[in-house]
Amino acid sequence: MQKNILVAEDDKNIANLIKELIKRKGNNAILATDGEEAFKLFSSVKVDLIITDLKMPHIDGMTLIKMIREKNKSIPIIIITGYGSEENRNKANLLGVSTILQKPCSIIDISNAIESVLNISAP
Repeated sequence: MQKNILVAEDDKNIANLIKELIKRKGNNAILATDGEEAFKLFSSVKVDLIITDLKMPHIDGMTLIKMIREKNKSIPIIIITGYGSEENRNKANLLGVSTILQKPCSIIDISNAIESVLNISAP
């Protein structure tokens, strides 16, 4: 069954790369260029997985995750970031983030993370 995957990423090249990867796996990618847009989309569309960067305009990724967790405690979240500090990893773990990938990461790493999360969260 096709899944809706929300991608919050302000780098258009990375966002399009992830979108193409998601589409090749038979899923639907919903793109947002910042945290504010991502939260609006999350609030209006059924989403099965969220992939987010941490450093974005308007609302950063960690704030976005906190806002999402207030509405949904169990939706899987993957972080892809160049800011994978120990502090950010600890915060993300406390918020129940499924996976944190450090930029630059490979398409295979992203693909494996998506597959792993979707397989775990499948009914």
